[in-house]
Amino acid sequence: MEEIPDLLCASQPDKVRLGAAELLLGVTGDASPTLEAVLGSKPTIDAVWSCFKEFTNTKLSVTAAQIMVNLTSHSDKISVNTALLIGALRGSHVHLYNSVGMILTNTSRSNSANISRLLTPGDVELVLKLIATKQEQGYLTAVLGNLALSEEGRVLLVGQLETILPLLTMRGNLIVRRNTARLLRNLSLDAKNHNQLLDHLPMIIYPLVGPEEIEEEEMDKLPVDLQYLGDDKIREGDLQTRKLLSDTLFQMGGSYKVRQVYRDEGYYQLLKCYDQWEEDSDARERAQNVIYLIIQDDGEVDLRRDDELPEGYETHTELEVVDNEVVDNNKEVVGS
Repeated sequence: MEEIPDLLCASQPDKVRLGAAELLLGVTGDASPTLEAVLGSKPTIDAVWSCFKEFTNTKLSVTAAQIMVNLTSHSDKISVNTALLIGALRGSHVHLYNSVGMILTNTSRSNSANISRLLTPGDVELVLKLIATKQEQGYLTAVLGNLALSEEGRVLLVGQLETILPLLTMRGNLIVRRNTARLLRNLSLDAKNHNQLLDHLPMIIYPLVGPEEIEEEEMDKLPVDLQYLGDDKIREGDLQTRKLLSDTLFQMGGSYKVRQVYRDEGYYQLLKCYDQWEEDSDARERAQNVIYLIIQDDGEVDLRRDDELPEGYETHTELEVVDNEVVDNNKEVVGS
């Protein structure tokens, strides 16, 4: 593999460069001594990045991007040019969007804070726009969920909730919905974000709500957006998304102000209906954890730290890093 950097050089014919890139893509799909050699070869990695940024050479650029997906899935030591990746998004190089999302997701698994420091609010707005307009499959949503693992990332994201929340109900894209739920769950683990999340509570619980038959007095307590939704309202069909949303509500309930809103605005009734509808025992337990927060007597709650949950409550929401394959959390590898 020592000759690969030379074969990828811009002075070589395109056919030679593409052949070398395709060979490299094949050998980086699985763990092997050859893969280890590539991971340890800075000239090879630099040559791949050089091919990646030749955006007008579509086949070569896409193949180079897929190689970087593989390399970053096998090692968190790969030096990633975040500015170059964002540049590919800004330059409307649609053929690279999914691969850029995968590379950033792989990188942000273990380097959330570092990636967050390199992104500007404008970069986050761009990513959200691409997701909202369905210009990529949803891997960029996983990137944002991973960024929320760091303080720097949460600061970037919490101010974008008005753009983020509609993604929670994007039809036809499970990847986006599930990763948006993960993003919200990760934001909720930081009590400093609870007030901002509370401002959007109806949208957070909306996927868990069905065509509820609730007494009018209780219905009137609910926010207008959750009243009389009609017989055609269906709950989120993805189990993992439902679990993540219950976890989000549970974490938010660690703040006294949030618990009071749950009680005063009728959220108990919605969660009770959801609990009765849910068939999965683990998902029901998570929903019941939120219900218990609502119906329990806070007692001397004012003497407790605002983000401290009552004794005896077990959380299901340890920080979770999102890999590219969101269905079963296996790493995404291209060309294996």
